[in-house]
Amino acid sequence: MKPEDIESFLNSVLHPEEFDDYCFNGIQIEGSKEINKVVTGVSFSDALVEKAVTAGADAILVHHGIFGKEFFRLSGYLKKRVERVLSLGITLFGYHLPLDANEPYGNNYSIAEEIGLVNLERYDVGFIGTHPENILVSELRNSLCRIFPRQEVGLFKNSDFAGRVCIISGGSSSNLRELEGTADTFISGEVGEPTREIARETGINFFWVGHYASERFGVINLGELLRERFSLEVEFVEIYNEV
Repeated sequence: MKPEDIESFLNSVLHPEEFDDYCFNGIQIEGSKEINKVVTGVSFSDALVEKAVTAGADAILVHHGIFGKEFFRLSGYLKKRVERVLSLGITLFGYHLPLDANEPYGNNYSIAEEIGLVNLERYDVGFIGTHPENILVSELRNSLCRIFPRQEVGLFKNSDFAGRVCIISGGSSSNLRELEGTADTFISGEVGEPTREIARETGINFFWVGHYASERFGVINLGELLRERFSLEVEFVEIYNEV
């Protein structure tokens, strides 16, 4: 397939034009090859490029690609990454906020489904929903430990039950400030230093499950979608990051 045909399809699914993002969503580096195999991964890195080359990939699809919408200077590690991808003729696709927010393929919708939330409503690039049963916070933590087996699931507990649960993957702990009176439980990727006291003062149960771990779902789902729709060979490459 041609890179622009894949981009057009992914754009029709993710609607990047609806987001004011920190990066360009779509083709970030245009390659010179017809695409038969795609490697997916969470973050663009030299290690991922190396795995893609070994796998014989013609394209790389990531959630964390190249940030910044305009480039006036490429230097250091980023220059080396880009230089290598260009020399190999590989196409780099990156989708950031659209892949957090998407229903049904995105990171946050996937987590909500995994823990059994219903009555989902979009909130920022995440979702708020309720559990069909009056779930204990300890039971919710057990579910998160099952979904994120390689992570130490963190919790600032302020009540016994989780009623309205908000999920925003990645580095979203600062969103906690806005959730008072809107949700009683918040699941984030990362935790910030002020989070503990804000959680205590607002009475919100706060979970953190890892930035990387919370953002694996979207690229895996898109890879499966490309395989099913276009019979492309797709391989998810795990460059695990405990943060």
